[in-house]
Amino acid sequence: MKKRNAETKEKQLERFLMNVAETAENALREYWQERDAENRMYATEYVTRRGLIPQQ
Repeated sequence: MKKRNAETKEKQLERFLMNVAETAENALREYWQERDAENRMYATEYVTRRGLIPQQ
């Protein structure tokens, strides 16, 4: 009984840690996507302001 209970707790802990890791990975991916979009916006604004992209 103790062994089965320990195995169950171990599986629950493993599942919990996998969920934490997956959530962290998704949050990090979302952060970098937002950061990349922000950098592109600033780069476009900078290049436009400097006149490096001709306005039509």
